[in-house]
Amino acid sequence: MRGKYTVPQRRKCWSFSAGRRPHTVGVCEFHPGSHLYIRVWDPIRCDYRYKSLGHKNRKRAVAVAHRAAERLRKGKQDILNERLTLERLFRVYRRHRTPRKEEPSQKNDFRATTMWTRVLGARRDPHTISDGLLEGFVDMRLSGELDPRGNTVPADNRRPVSIRTVEADLRWLHAVLRWAARWKVGEEFLLRFNPLAGFEFPKETNPRRPIITRDRLERLRVVSDAVSMEVMWGTERERRRSYLSELLDVAAGTGRRIGSICRLQFRDLLLDVGPHGAIRWRAAADKQGRESVVPISAEVRAAIDRILSERPGIGAACLFPAPRDPSSPIRYELASNWLRRAEELAELEPLRGGCWHPFRRLWATERKHLSHVDVAAAGGWASTRTLTEIYQQPDLDSMYKVITEAGELREA
Repeated sequence: MRGKYTVPQRRKCWSFSAGRRPHTVGVCEFHPGSHLYIRVWDPIRCDYRYKSLGHKNRKRAVAVAHRAAERLRKGKQDILNERLTLERLFRVYRRHRTPRKEEPSQKNDFRATTMWTRVLGARRDPHTISDGLLEGFVDMRLSGELDPRGNTVPADNRRPVSIRTVEADLRWLHAVLRWAARWKVGEEFLLRFNPLAGFEFPKETNPRRPIITRDRLERLRVVSDAVSMEVMWGTERERRRSYLSELLDVAAGTGRRIGSICRLQFRDLLLDVGPHGAIRWRAAADKQGRESVVPISAEVRAAIDRILSERPGIGAACLFPAPRDPSSPIRYELASNWLRRAEELAELEPLRGGCWHPFRRLWATERKHLSHVDVAAAGGWASTRTLTEIYQQPDLDSMYKVITEAGELREA
């Protein structure tokens, strides 16, 4: 007679939970008879954290769980004695804030967190960041001793950076710390105060903000059709005229950022609106995340008509598709390469400190005499302050009118 085989029963691991959600604290064993651990939910990591109690006494473990749950209910977050560090703060920021940004800003977040972690130290308490540390960073960064990721550069390879670059890094850190001082974890703020509050950021006395002129634009427009691109159809390659001519016309005629122009789609064209049509600038393609419908000029309409005659499309098809992937829009780097090629053909020196933004400054400066509110709305500025202080620039004709067209103040 064959014997009956009995499957041995596996012993269950002991566990206990105290408190009500979200203030629950558990104690458990990982293996039957092993040392006990306390378990607490960490809202920063979005996961459980464990810490060994160093004994196997279940009665003592239950008492620890009850006391810890009561502390958690009262808002005390240091149950496992893990203090706030700069590395932990950056981890919270990248989890909650970075995903809400566009791809270039997300990449900058990872670069900046790497740099500041190396400069200030991963285990540093953010509250201890002092002006002396920041001023030392300014000196090293300006001299080129530190690269954009916080690595030390050998003396022979150092290249000084601009004050605006250093200011951008400091303002990024200030924004992160200000966010942390307003972000709550449980009943307490992640950061008690912003240590950068009141710090004076270095500023460029004469910032470089180049602006293109109509003469330069006309010279570029003469040679723009000669700039070609390589288009791929399966395994075949073909040289064609690039989109530079239309990009120049749209950039000079709308004042919009080149990123928004490159991501235009055929469904954004509202050609039956207004005398010459309009463009819906989608929030998803706008740096400020603002959607608006803006009329277009006859010059912009002519550029759009050329596009429709050469490569018609509908719906979400890209107005400026990538040469090797028609489902994606062209990238900023490719549009910039075309512009640099046109400058070579026109025998023009590149503008230092700007590629496509000088077109935006031209559009804003030529409209100084119009309502700032309307100019800001049409060009995609969130406020008139940015428009007037950064983009609109003085010119000799306007200054001459200020000098010669003044009124006369006399006694009543």
